[in-house]
Amino acid sequence: MNNKKLLIALGAVCLVNFVAHLCFYPSLPDTVPMHWGFDGQVDGWGPKYMVLVTALIPAAILLLIAVVPKIDPRSENFQKFGGIYRGFLAGIVLFMCGISWLSELTVYNVLPDGSSLVGVLVSGGIGILFILLGNYMPRIKQNYTFGCRTPWALADKHNWNRTQRMGGITFVVMGVALLFLGLFAKALGEGLALGALLVVVLGGTAWIFVYSFLVFKKIMR
Repeated sequence: MNNKKLLIALGAVCLVNFVAHLCFYPSLPDTVPMHWGFDGQVDGWGPKYMVLVTALIPAAILLLIAVVPKIDPRSENFQKFGGIYRGFLAGIVLFMCGISWLSELTVYNVLPDGSSLVGVLVSGGIGILFILLGNYMPRIKQNYTFGCRTPWALADKHNWNRTQRMGGITFVVMGVALLFLGLFAKALGEGLALGALLVVVLGGTAWIFVYSFLVFKKIMR
């Protein structure tokens, strides 16, 4: 599927998703759940119009990611990994469409308050996206907006390639960790689960930067 057809298809999905939210909107209470803790308990509420704001997020993401290749200084390189970028675009838009229904699912008790399914869906979904992206990351060519963009990788093609390979491994590891975190977050408790999340995400990100710097210094060969 080429870019234009994919954008039209995803745009249609975003439109159908928003219209579906509109259909349920009149039956929603004035205040709806908007945020959940790691234990699945609702810990944040908002006016029901926020459901429609949330429903617009997939379309906003679609627009942003669609525009990026056109304004990137190395936009020609996007042609070399177009399939990966389109797959990422489709994955993130569909995932956000699904996440946009958490409020309604909780209101209608499809996802009971305190259910561990919320953590499984959110953390697990992000974990799967990380694993898929990690597997294809080594094929991403130099650009300023997509991939592991350290200063040293942007300045040197060899460093970029090495950084993307290590970034791919790191993203797979982070993805697996997020999958397990989603499954066991309720058992771990709010504090420990949050700490584990920060260690996984910040630790993985820091390691990618450190590795790229070490390649720059020719310590990692």
